[in-house]
Amino acid sequence: MRSCFDWRRGGRWLALLCACGALLAPHAFAGAPTAPAEKGSGAAAATPMVSESTSDAATLTPVTLQLKWQHQFQFAGYYAAAARGYYRDVGLDVRFQEADGKHDPTDAVFEGRAEFGVGNSDLLLRFARGQKPVVLAVIFQHSPLAMMMLDPSGVGSLHSIAGRPVMIEPAAAELFAYLRREGLAPGSFTLVPHGFHPDDLRSGKVEAMSVYSTDEPFLLTQSQTPFALYSPRTSGIDFYGDNLFTTEQMVNERPAVVAAFRQASLRGWHYAMEHQEEIIDLILQKYSQRKSRDHLRYEAAHMAPLVQPGPVDIGYTYPGRWQHIADIYAELGMLPPGISLDGLLYEPDAWHIPRWMTWMMFGLLGAVLSALLFSLQIFHNNRRLATEASLRRQIEASLQLSERRYRTIYEEAPLAFILLDRGAHVAGWNSNAERIFGWNAGEMLGRSIERMVIPEDMPKVREVLDQVLIGGGVRHSVNHNLTRDGRVIVCEWSNSQEINADGEVIGVLCLAQDATERFRMREELEGANQSLRTQIAQIQALQSQLLEQTLRDPLTGVFNRRYLEETRPREFARAQREGYAIAFLFLDIDRFKQINDELGHEVGDDALRQVAALLLAHARTEDIVCRFGGDEFIVLLPNMAQAAALARARQICAACAELTLGSGEGATALSVSIGVALYPEHGQTDAELARAADLALYAAKSGGRNRVALARTDSRTPTPGDA
Repeated sequence: MRSCFDWRRGGRWLALLCACGALLAPHAFAGAPTAPAEKGSGAAAATPMVSESTSDAATLTPVTLQLKWQHQFQFAGYYAAAARGYYRDVGLDVRFQEADGKHDPTDAVFEGRAEFGVGNSDLLLRFARGQKPVVLAVIFQHSPLAMMMLDPSGVGSLHSIAGRPVMIEPAAAELFAYLRREGLAPGSFTLVPHGFHPDDLRSGKVEAMSVYSTDEPFLLTQSQTPFALYSPRTSGIDFYGDNLFTTEQMVNERPAVVAAFRQASLRGWHYAMEHQEEIIDLILQKYSQRKSRDHLRYEAAHMAPLVQPGPVDIGYTYPGRWQHIADIYAELGMLPPGISLDGLLYEPDAWHIPRWMTWMMFGLLGAVLSALLFSLQIFHNNRRLATEASLRRQIEASLQLSERRYRTIYEEAPLAFILLDRGAHVAGWNSNAERIFGWNAGEMLGRSIERMVIPEDMPKVREVLDQVLIGGGVRHSVNHNLTRDGRVIVCEWSNSQEINADGEVIGVLCLAQDATERFRMREELEGANQSLRTQIAQIQALQSQLLEQTLRDPLTGVFNRRYLEETRPREFARAQREGYAIAFLFLDIDRFKQINDELGHEVGDDALRQVAALLLAHARTEDIVCRFGGDEFIVLLPNMAQAAALARARQICAACAELTLGSGEGATALSVSIGVALYPEHGQTDAELARAADLALYAAKSGGRNRVALARTDSRTPTPGDA
């Protein structure tokens, strides 16, 4: 509770206030805010932009607003309030302080480095720890916090973060609550410092990262990178976002400043949401050019449905929803249950009396209360019995109503409700349990759950029940269950503790639904997908085989002329780009026509196969061996100097001379002639080099065959060489 009274509208305690009016007048309304202009009024629209730095700045009260992040449209209302002079009008000189991304920005308020701040619903956790924040207004009716992942397949799942690195920014407890509700405890993934840029996703540094749905998705959308957003609202966690807050000390000691700052800020937010382009211009001109105009427009457009400036007045907050947020935190073990929220929410219509006046009021009221105490005690005694009787009747009626409602839900809900005692025996069995499993209540009450679970799944069921009884929370599972007629069905289960009026855990409440058909369809779909993937793999393998066949010589197995024509320009372009030499070997089988004519085409084919095999045996991984046509072969040797190329050619020539065709008395020796040319010495293009190698081959043939000839650099006449 704050250490001062809250005097409500409506004239309560009017007489007492009148008596003390002379004392209160100099203090209560110092720097009181003026009434805001009507939203969208002509007067507001006609007011020109002004700077918050004015000639009378010395008379203004300086205060600091700690932002959650760096300057962007997320804080447009505060910029508008400063630029339109709303802060100046209420006597304030407001400074904006950016967050550094490394520390929780709300710490600045609690450590006295700022009077006001922008925070998430994590303020509830600080409130429970006794830091006493006071929420002045809610800007986002629905928090924009979400988890973002890359999703090129379109079928991703948030659960893929298990065991993977994840970035979650400071003051994002609602995301941890969301992940816990999804079965992802903090220990199930690895937290790494937040980089605040989607490049960490694109580079694979992290599997997922926390983002504002109004901000980071723009960058991936702009680069056409497929992604998926996972909002806590899909799991029933719908928290407020960007709450304007201060401390209880500030509210008590400087109530007029708090009221003035809140009123001017909300007035600024109304203006900003109605004049978005004007505020975008202001941000780019004065605060930051970190984001492009299109990025700021994206942010503004996606903020509107979350701020809801039409259906809900900006700044509105509902105590019941804060209690719901606290209940979710308590459910997930992040807050103690039943915490009182008294003092968390600011009451803008309250009039705060200074601390010294509080004690004077206590003295006056104490005297009056002492005089009335005896009379009230007598009156209370007379009314107590009647009140207790009336209260008892109300409680009994309420219990009967609750019992009827519970019974209706229990019997009519489209789920099987099954109550188990601590020994896993059935203590409750509704009509849908009878419909799904076949047994009626009389057949199941007092019986073990083992009756309806296949033996293979029973250890897992026992483990889940023990986890619920010991640890609480809601545990989900999928089991294979038995029916009365012996069928095996697949059921999805949600299990939670059953607690009696004394707070004792007496068993487990189990909710089940028959998912057999859905799982069957899923298995069929997965089977069809697997079959399709297999067929696609077979088609791709066949395509690879067909492509290979079009690029290989069917007789020798080496590459064909088509492959050479496609590859040679690329190899020369790479050599020119990286500055290395290429050797070009043009090889021809000596007297091949005579071999075909005298020994037959089968022997000629054998000669081609033997030469091709020998060339492959002498080739490096990067070398290219091709049958150019007939008995001609070409070998490209990337990154090989002249001396090494000549040595390789001579090795090939000598090895071919050791090959024989046929057998016995008809065996014939085999030989080849080779022309060698190098880039860039003998040609600057692949065509020039091929021509130089062809001339060198001609010289080797003319010089007696079974030899190697090197192309000349000073003329077209090659230099013959001995094999």
